[in-house]
Amino acid sequence: MISRRKLVLGLAGAAGAAALSRALAPGLPRDIAARRALKLPIAPSGWPFPGARVVAPSAVFPPGFGVRRIYLDAGHGAPGNTGNVSCFCVEEQEFTLSAARALAERLNATGRFEARVGRTGDRPLPYAERVEDAARWGADAFVSLHSDVRGRLDTWSPAEGRSCPLSLAAPGFAVLWSDEGDPALGARRLALARAFARRMEEAGLLPYGGAAYSGLYAPDTAQPGVFVDRRPQDQRIFVLRRPAMPSILIETHHALDAREATRWTEPATLDAFAAAAAAALADALGGGGAPASQPPT
Repeated sequence: MISRRKLVLGLAGAAGAAALSRALAPGLPRDIAARRALKLPIAPSGWPFPGARVVAPSAVFPPGFGVRRIYLDAGHGAPGNTGNVSCFCVEEQEFTLSAARALAERLNATGRFEARVGRTGDRPLPYAERVEDAARWGADAFVSLHSDVRGRLDTWSPAEGRSCPLSLAAPGFAVLWSDEGDPALGARRLALARAFARRMEEAGLLPYGGAAYSGLYAPDTAQPGVFVDRRPQDQRIFVLRRPAMPSILIETHHALDAREATRWTEPATLDAFAAAAAAALADALGGGGAPASQPPT
């Protein structure tokens, strides 16, 4: 049994990556070169292995960009909906709230965005209330943060007396969007989704290939890591099809992969993701110098 503290402290460099592979998944290749040779999921940066270097993409703000309002939805935390449970037995609603707050702080620090986290954590918040709140506020974009669970599940014990799910076979991020409704709005959603995926990939993060998404989401032909909602009509994702402004959902990582879950607690990852988000928002919202939407007075 490995404690979470020992695991986190041991996740530095190639030696840490090999130790994690030996401890958690003896059947997987233990080094980056072997995984690449077998075409197992890994980014050019080495992500999701410990020590993979992430970078902060540079945003380009066109003249007249102004200050854009970004509504950050901390996924789940709705009545009866806490989300998944990670490989460290952390509820998804806890992770998303922490990640949304970190992203809001970093976006606001640029001076180019006014970011608001819709869910405060003081009570379960229905998704309809979030969409209505974003519209009242005059948001220019609606970004919902989540983590994903994929692949065959094993169990492990990250701490004494605790058993948590584990899977190392399907790391990576995914950006979801909806083509339902007004075609012009759908095109803006797609532009936002592609911009986020492109900039996250530039940061060194790994786009998920989509093997577990068959029948649920269809992959984009132009940008890895982008998927359109193809669930049955009555099961499609509310926050993708209902907001009046461009909306996307980001599965930031595979919550059952101990490597990714650990990396997403690190300031360097949060910094790189925030820089990628700022660059993506500049790309998607700044095209053509269109003025930002304004809230009602």
